Amino acid sequence: MLSLKLFPSMTGIWEGTYTRLSENAEVMFTHKSKLSLHLSGNEWRQANEYSFDSGREEFHNFGMSPFDENGVMKYDNHRIIGEAWEANGGKNILLWWSYKQFPGSMLYEMITPISSTHRMRVWQHSMNGKFEGLTMIEEWKTADQSVIPLSLYDQASYIKEA
Repeated sequence: MLSLKLFPSMTGIWEGTYTRLSENAEVMFTHKSKLSLHLSGNEWRQANEYSFDSGREEFHNFGMSPFDENGVMKYDNHRIIGEAWEANGGKNILLWWSYKQFPGSMLYEMITPISSTHRMRVWQHSMNGKFEGLTMIEEWKTADQSVIPLSLYDQASYIKEA
């Protein structure tokens, strides 16, 4: 039987801000985010919405990603391939992934709850073994997964330029 400690508390709607830093710690851009995260049994569903000050909007539907018997989520969708798992006795979630459209890309993420409704995340970016900066993310839980219509996960991903 699947025994997850932290992933169930990460479900729901999380809203916040992404700040992308270059390898020299210069701010490249920021944008607002809304993540809709749903867990049922061993099936994780995720959809990310991003909005930029320029008016650009992005919607990324990652579909369903299963957890294996060891509690490792395996994902392989239109955008990324990777894995996620609980670490540190269920106090953090660690992920790695690669963007399919950018061969040689590798990202490592750590998710750390600050409270039941506040969390921080950090992405480490590299390309072909070269460090390319960080993304810092701060988010607040604004709703439980029960308010997310499952039809959200049927929508196609899109990018709408300003």
